[in-house]
Amino acid sequence: MRIIPLHGAGVAWFKCPACRLKCRPTAVGPHGRCPRCGGARMLKLSFGGRATAPSSDGEKS
Repeated sequence: MRIIPLHGAGVAWFKCPACRLKCRPTAVGPHGRCPRCGGARMLKLSFGGRATAPSSDGEKS
C-alpha cells in the first residue's frame, strides 16, 4: 500500500486561479486543465508562500 503524504515540503498541490480549487497533481485533467472549471492555467503551490506557474516546456531555471 502506498502512503501519500498530506503535509510537508515534498507535497505538491495545484491551484486554479479561476475557481480557486486546490488539488493534487493526480487530479489535474488532461493537458494540465482544472478538473472543476476546465481552466488551462493551474498554478503549482509552494509552501514558501508563493504560487508559481508550472514549466510546461521542460526548461529548468
